[in-house]
Amino acid sequence: MKPLPKVLFINHSVRDGGPGKSLFYLLKYLDREKVNPYVMVPKDDVFSERLKSEGIYENVIIDKRFPENLKRPRIFKGTDTQGIAAAIMKFISILLNLLDLTSLVITSPYIIKKNGIDLIYCNGTQAKIAGALMGLVSGRPVIWHVRNIQQTKVLGSIIYTLARLPQVKRIICVSGPTANQFPAAREKLIVIHNGIDEEEYDPATTVGDLRSEYGIPARTTVVGSTGRIVPRKGYPLFVEAAQKYLEKAPDKNKNVKFVIVGDTPYFFQDNHLANIKELVNKYELQNYFIFTGYRPDVKTSLKDFDIFVIPSNYPDPFPRSVIEAMSFALPVIGFKAGGIVEAVENGVSGILNDSGDTEGMGEAILKLARDKKLLRKMGKAGRDRVKEKFTAVHIAREIQDNILNVLGLT
Repeated sequence: MKPLPKVLFINHSVRDGGPGKSLFYLLKYLDREKVNPYVMVPKDDVFSERLKSEGIYENVIIDKRFPENLKRPRIFKGTDTQGIAAAIMKFISILLNLLDLTSLVITSPYIIKKNGIDLIYCNGTQAKIAGALMGLVSGRPVIWHVRNIQQTKVLGSIIYTLARLPQVKRIICVSGPTANQFPAAREKLIVIHNGIDEEEYDPATTVGDLRSEYGIPARTTVVGSTGRIVPRKGYPLFVEAAQKYLEKAPDKNKNVKFVIVGDTPYFFQDNHLANIKELVNKYELQNYFIFTGYRPDVKTSLKDFDIFVIPSNYPDPFPRSVIEAMSFALPVIGFKAGGIVEAVENGVSGILNDSGDTEGMGEAILKLARDKKLLRKMGKAGRDRVKEKFTAVHIAREIQDNILNVLGLT
């Protein structure tokens, strides 16, 4: 009997963010009679704990040389420095992280040979770089799973150059806008949207804890958002939209709470969450906003939301938070940017405004807050759409077919 192909899944995201969740579902629903998965991560954390909880922690390789982020602080961590000193510390940290990554690539043939790896599967930006180079020095085929749209010119140039390497056999992109980054590698491209376990993200089987924890009355409309609190996610626009809403809403519709679930990752020097709180104070909206901080499980918060807002004003590739919200039968309000337009049917499962139109976003929130029948109708349409197009099990099998195809096994 021919041995199963061994695939090394490289994942730099150790928290349970979008890339980590997507890879978790892929590993969960892979057919173990067709593929033998190995996983490389920088350290044990939320992602690996989820693997353990599902009993799929086998063949996990922990390698600290694989940084979560190239900007991960390495010296004087936690110190409050500014100006030239901060710039120097940042430069040294990036240099040390690059040296670690280089060491990993150089020694990768030993790792590949020791574990009998047949293919390298890259999940995330650092993973794409490391994996392409590992494939180059070890002679193994590589698959990229591209979940972002590069905003940095230097990093983008590196990735686009590596995409043309013959070792990179296939580039799986989460949306059309994501695929448009690779005009010189179109023959390698395929679009496969993110998937979600709709049974796990089921409002009928989830108990909410947000209202009880914060004393939010049942009749209060909860307008929420979940995700990493970083500049590109557009949270200042969410605050502005809330202000526009409150300016136009009649008194009966001012019984509302705007909830932000998430935090700024430690490796960001600027605490963007603190900046958002300052903006809320500036607009004197303290009584309307709740900040929960990071939560490893957002389902209990989604259960108590009435409306979901995704304020990203950049071409967000295909935000997982949107299909999580849709699975909870929440109407989604956002901007017409990136892969969001492929997830949300405008006017059917949510309302999408022109990019940066906070007044329109505020009006959309008010429209749904005033019309509960429309709110429920859009929410149901969203959950139906998830069941039809974005189930994790079908997405995993589609990716599995591509793995086997690259290996010449189909």
